[in-house]
Amino acid sequence: MIFKGAALSLFLFSASMHAVAAGDEPAQDSQQVNSFKDAVSKGTVKGLLRYSGQYRDSNLHLTQDSTTPGANIQGEKKQQYSAIGGYLGYETAPWYNTSIGATFYTGNPVGNNPDDRKGLGGLYEEDGGQDAYIALGEAYIRYQTDEHRVVVGRHEMPDYRFVSLSNVRMSPFTHEGATYENSSLEDFKFNFGYIARLKDRNAFDFEDMVRAARVKTGCGAVDANGDCTASGGKNLLRGDYNPDNFDSSGSYSGANKAMPMFAVTYAKEGLSLEGWDYYADDFVNTLYLFGQYKYKPADNDLALTVAAQYANQQDVGGHVAGDVNSWFYGLKFQAYYEGLTFFTAYNEVSYNEDSYDGGTIFVRWGTPQMFNSYQVQDSELAGTKSVGVGLQYDFGLKGILPGVLMRVRYADYNLPDSISQADARQDRSELTFDFRYSFEKTTGFGLFNEIDGLSVLFRVAYNNYRTDYDFAAYKARHGYAFESVTDDFFDYRLYVDYKF
Repeated sequence: MIFKGAALSLFLFSASMHAVAAGDEPAQDSQQVNSFKDAVSKGTVKGLLRYSGQYRDSNLHLTQDSTTPGANIQGEKKQQYSAIGGYLGYETAPWYNTSIGATFYTGNPVGNNPDDRKGLGGLYEEDGGQDAYIALGEAYIRYQTDEHRVVVGRHEMPDYRFVSLSNVRMSPFTHEGATYENSSLEDFKFNFGYIARLKDRNAFDFEDMVRAARVKTGCGAVDANGDCTASGGKNLLRGDYNPDNFDSSGSYSGANKAMPMFAVTYAKEGLSLEGWDYYADDFVNTLYLFGQYKYKPADNDLALTVAAQYANQQDVGGHVAGDVNSWFYGLKFQAYYEGLTFFTAYNEVSYNEDSYDGGTIFVRWGTPQMFNSYQVQDSELAGTKSVGVGLQYDFGLKGILPGVLMRVRYADYNLPDSISQADARQDRSELTFDFRYSFEKTTGFGLFNEIDGLSVLFRVAYNNYRTDYDFAAYKARHGYAFESVTDDFFDYRLYVDYKF
């Protein structure tokens, strides 16, 4: 169900302006709640009104452009959207430590939104779709004490690593299921979850964990109905699988699969350790380990941080995505002094032609966890070796420019690119610049942290792609093209947020 207009969402936001502003947490104990009626009348409203626009001047060459001698046919696919929307939510005050909440998310096109452009996740998720949408992304019941927290239903899950918000478009990911957090043991936290489905950014419907991961067989070309019309595409699935689980377009169409998860985290005196496990039924098991140590070498504002990460993905049960056997690891160093942050990181993903898409990591349940996940490049592709470096400065800390935060990053992504490698891709690099200004808060906020009041975030990234490969020789050897060849491009994004 997709709403074609903005009337309902604009009504919701107009009505919300008369509500009392409140945070995301339930009402505190200072409000006396003696009945369910009190719980309802003393509840809290949360809302975000967002303008989001994106423009990418990329030229994607169709595969035959580079594999047909003398051909100079270029598919120009500039990508853009412009939209207004956000969310409106309500949660009752806790009564016997229990509250009920719901949140609607919406996006509506404004300005220039041509139908022949990719939505890039800015609006409705279908390719080129620019329809308005409104979705019930949260509908939950929460039980919470000092040591226990249970949430059942549809809700945001902002801090479960591979399961998270990834709120970089109009709307975030929300998930459907149950979670339990226990912090009764000092310095430890235990997380248990059962995630049945997720709602992609700016989508209306919830999907199971295999569909949400965008598992496909691979296809040479598709027609207007999404059906395969040509062979010769790279087979993404490797090993044994049941072809009856996939439709004519190559997308997964089998039974719905859920994902139980479990985590243990420990934090004390600058040291934090995390272990996460996500078991997607009959699909893939993901183990993720993270460790970080923050050290202050002197009695001043200098702080040094070292971090390491490791993940391993293996097919399980009915292995609906065929064979999966992949891993990645990362190392990061960061130094902070009086508002200035310097960081550098290295990530490496395994290359395994016997694994799905050569060992590419499944990351589409939330924010990619690689240290070198930047504005466009996420470094999860098979065989990627990436080095990143960056600087961030909080101009408000010293009163130079109150409310201003800036960041510059650069990363080089070295991908498998030999003619002999079946999963070869273009090497690329990315240079990004981020600027954020808060009208309400002068210092101490992040680039993507939600902050009360009005804020503006501008982002631009330049992506440089290597194109000097012998694409014709690659196709002659493997029987399919090297993938669409991408020229260098700029990616511009603008967010204007008002949070209440």
